[in-house]
Amino acid sequence: MASGECGVWIQPRSTQHDDVDAASDSSPKHSHCRLECQAPQGSDLVSYDIIKTLSDLYFNNINPIIPLLGEEEFRGNLSQSSATTSLVHAVCLVAAKGNEAKSHLKLLQSGDKLLSVRHFCTKLHSSIMKELAWRAPIPKMTLIRILGLLSLHHEGSDGAEQASSCLSQAVHYAQTLGLQLQLPRRKDNSAAMKRVFWCLWTLDRLNAAIHSRPCCMADIDIAVDYLTPEESGSKAFDVWLKIAKLLNQVISLYRPRSGGPFPELDAGFPGFEGIMDEMQAWQLSHSTVATLHIFYLATAILAHRLKTITALPSPTQARLRQQLSAIQILRNMQDQERLNALHPIPIVVYAPSLALSVFYQHLRFSRLRSDQEDARRDFDGACGILQELRKNWEAADPMASLAQRISTALATLPSLEVLCLHRSDVMMAREEGGNDAQRCQAEEGDDESSTLDTSFDHLHDPLRFLPEAETIELFDGMNDVSWMYLDVDNPVSFESFPLIDYQSL
Repeated sequence: MASGECGVWIQPRSTQHDDVDAASDSSPKHSHCRLECQAPQGSDLVSYDIIKTLSDLYFNNINPIIPLLGEEEFRGNLSQSSATTSLVHAVCLVAAKGNEAKSHLKLLQSGDKLLSVRHFCTKLHSSIMKELAWRAPIPKMTLIRILGLLSLHHEGSDGAEQASSCLSQAVHYAQTLGLQLQLPRRKDNSAAMKRVFWCLWTLDRLNAAIHSRPCCMADIDIAVDYLTPEESGSKAFDVWLKIAKLLNQVISLYRPRSGGPFPELDAGFPGFEGIMDEMQAWQLSHSTVATLHIFYLATAILAHRLKTITALPSPTQARLRQQLSAIQILRNMQDQERLNALHPIPIVVYAPSLALSVFYQHLRFSRLRSDQEDARRDFDGACGILQELRKNWEAADPMASLAQRISTALATLPSLEVLCLHRSDVMMAREEGGNDAQRCQAEEGDDESSTLDTSFDHLHDPLRFLPEAETIELFDGMNDVSWMYLDVDNPVSFESFPLIDYQSL
C-alpha cells in the first residue's frame, strides 16, 4: 500500500468518476440501485420554476462562500431531471432563508399561497430526513453535500444536535473516501474534491464554535494541501477559508485544560480589511463582503475568552477588540436593509448572540452608570435583532427567548445598579432580610468587586429593592449561557432554554 493511503481499503478504478463513487458497492445489485437513484426524478413538493429560482439564489449568494456544489453539474442534472431530490431540496432549504427568496416560497400542495420561511423550511427538511432515513443508495459525494447543507439548518428543539450530527456524518463519509489524504490517483476531480474537503473543514470549525463541539477533523491527520486561488475559483471562499483558519486558532483557547488563566489571541490578529486586501476580494458584492465581515467579527469576539465573571477584566487589545466587534455587529445588523442583505448562513444568528453576551457582561458587572445604560441599550438592540432573525431562523429561538425574558425583567428593576451586586451579596441580603445594607457593605468593605458606587443615592439603596428570587435566577442563568464558550464539556443544548411559542408573538 502506498504511503498516504493508510486506512483506505478500496481498489482503484478506471472510470473518470473514481472519486465520486469510490466507497460505493460495485455489486450488480447495488449498481442497479444506483442507476435507479440517478434516473430522472422530480420533486413532489416544489415546482421546477421555484426550484430554479431558489437554485439561482443559492449559487449567487451561498455557493461562492461555501462552494460545496459544482454549479455546472447541478444545473445540468436539474435540467435533465436527473438531480437527486434530497440534494435539490437541501439547496432550496438553505436558500429559502434569504430575504430575496420570500416571494417564492410556495409548495405544490399549497398552490399560489405564499408560506412563511419557517413553514416552508420545515416541509423541506422533513422530506429530506425521510428520504435519508429510507437509506436509498446515494453516491457518497452527493450524500456529503446533502449533509453539509443540512448542517446549516436547525429544526426543532434538538436542531443544534441534528445539525452537528449531519456535519459529523458528512465528515465521516469524506474520510471514508480519503478526501483528507493526498492520493496520487486523483486527477480530473482533484480541485473539486479539495474544494469539498476544505468546505467541510470550515463547516467543522464553524460547528465547533456555534454548537460547542470538539472538532471532528484533527489538523494533524490532514495531508491534502490548502487550496490555491486557481483551485478555489472563488474569492469569497478564499476569504471565508482565511477567517476559518483564524477561528481554528481561536478554538485552541477553549479546549479542555486542567486550570490556570484562560488566554486570548492578541498579537498578530489580522484586520478584516487586511484579509480582503490579501485575498484581492474587494470586487465581491456588498452583501457578500458584509456576510464575511460578520464572520470575522464573531471570530474576533471569541478571540478573548470571557467566562462567567464577578467583575469586568482589565482592558487588553483582545478585550477591546471584542467590545468593538460586538458594537460593530449591532450597528451593522440593526439596520434593516443591511440585515436583509446578509446571506443565509448560520453565522448571522451566532454573531448577534455573541454580541448580546458581551453587552450583558457590561450590563451586569460594570459599576459605571453610564456604561450600564449604554450596555442596556445595546442589549435591547441585540435582542431586537434576534427577534427579527427568528422569523426566518429557528436557530435564533433559544437565545431570542432568553434575551426577551431578560429584557422584560430589567424593566422591573428600580435601578440597573442592582445588577452590580455579587450573587453572594444578594443571597446574604435575602437571608438576613435585606434591612441592614450598611452592615453588608462593611463586611464587604475591602472587596472591590462587591463594593457599590458610593455616589448612589442612599434613598435608592438597591438592597432595599432586591428582585424576586426567580428574577435573580434568570440573571444568573444568563451568566452561565454557553454561547460564548467552546468547551467540549459544555455542549450547546436548548432543552433547558426558556423557549417561547413563536406563533404567540
